[in-house]
Amino acid sequence: MSGHSEDPVAEESQRFFTFFNLSMILVAITGIEIVIIYVQTFEGSTIIGVLFATSILKFIGVVWWFMHLRWDKILNTVLFLIGLVIALGTFFAVIFMADEHPVVEEFKVTKIEDGWKSGTKYKSGDFVAVEDKFYQASADHTADQNWSKEMWNEVSGIPHLFSWKISTADLIEINSKRPENPFYYQYNPSPQDGIVGNRVAVLEQEGKAKDFRIKVRSESFWVDRENPWEEKRNN
Repeated sequence: MSGHSEDPVAEESQRFFTFFNLSMILVAITGIEIVIIYVQTFEGSTIIGVLFATSILKFIGVVWWFMHLRWDKILNTVLFLIGLVIALGTFFAVIFMADEHPVVEEFKVTKIEDGWKSGTKYKSGDFVAVEDKFYQASADHTADQNWSKEMWNEVSGIPHLFSWKISTADLIEINSKRPENPFYYQYNPSPQDGIVGNRVAVLEQEGKAKDFRIKVRSESFWVDRENPWEEKRNN
């Protein structure tokens, strides 16, 4: 008795709808991935985990059905998987050998306490302290003999200077460990070696380096240190 279906038209029709339904599922998964990336309702590590899982599902669907491994001999599947493992192993080995582990050489958070001085040249955005209050210059100017709020805007917070020195990185992220004193900053440095950077931010409360976490990512490594500068200095 022949191993073929008695109704080849029905068999081909069923296979067509299998491919069609699978393609719609893959489109839906891709749509979910796009929403997750742009909405960012989860933490970064959770998003990466979800995208990794959905990528595996799409990969299996493509190679198992669209590449016809489901209907081929088992030897073809084994050979395909062996080649895939070798390719992935080579890819990750090359990345890890070529990449340099990031080192956070310095990380400081300093409260800006510069007092206003007459005759001083100030630039737009500069901060000064006057009688336990903080002000930001609204324009470039030279201070008069007497203090005046004409060229200054009072800020509802405490200005701080964040400064860091990092050996290498393609992504830097700084966030507060204290919910009552929120702060978040992320950027891609250029160049990516010998990074020296700083940022001024107004915080609701006075903070120190130990109150913040700095995360540094290179192509292959992810350094998450709560207070690397203090730890290095103590050692």
